[in-house]
Amino acid sequence: MTFSGRLSTYLAASDWVALRSTGARCHLDAGSPLFRQGDDGDWVYVILQGVAKVTRSEPAGKSAILAIRTAGDVVGDMAAVDGGRRSATVTTLTPLVCQVMAGPVFRRFIDQPSAAAAFARYTVWRLREADRHRAEIAVLPVRQRLARALLRLDEAAASVGHQRAFELPQQDLADLIGASRNAIVLALGVLRAEGVIDTSRRQVTVVDPVALQLIAGQVNRGC
Repeated sequence: MTFSGRLSTYLAASDWVALRSTGARCHLDAGSPLFRQGDDGDWVYVILQGVAKVTRSEPAGKSAILAIRTAGDVVGDMAAVDGGRRSATVTTLTPLVCQVMAGPVFRRFIDQPSAAAAFARYTVWRLREADRHRAEIAVLPVRQRLARALLRLDEAAASVGHQRAFELPQQDLADLIGASRNAIVLALGVLRAEGVIDTSRRQVTVVDPVALQLIAGQVNRGC
């Protein structure tokens, strides 16, 4: 899962400018919910700055982080398109700047041929992203899943004012990769001891991204 599939990368430059200029500008603090699972409503949020998490809960009380969204992404579009209730909760991880528009406005935008094709490609990318995420949880060990998640979060942080550190509670990190909190604490400790990351309270900084990519299995080892 990378952030290269943002809607802004699929839309023509003029369409992206039009989309980010439609509706009302909204500024949210970290920890603010955009909407909650099960809510009515079809407002669409175009993220201009910041990072948000998408979380789904089950009746038994357990929850999982489905995705991380950042600048160039949209959230809330599913309810705008199909008229259903919110299928997940979206909460800001950092201060967030977004453009908010009503569902009918968003539908008119994606009814335009050029925007429709771009939105279709973006939707396919998100489906592929979800498939990769499920496969990682099913087959990869915790250390490799964690490395991939940290790389994605590092990329998201870099999109927010070129930061190199990000804040995510350990339980959220555990939920993101389908592991226990104890397993995350141990794995983070090993990565810190290896000099791959640095940690402080609720904050992780990737110190050696190449080493993390090797652990994640995303680059080939040299001879």
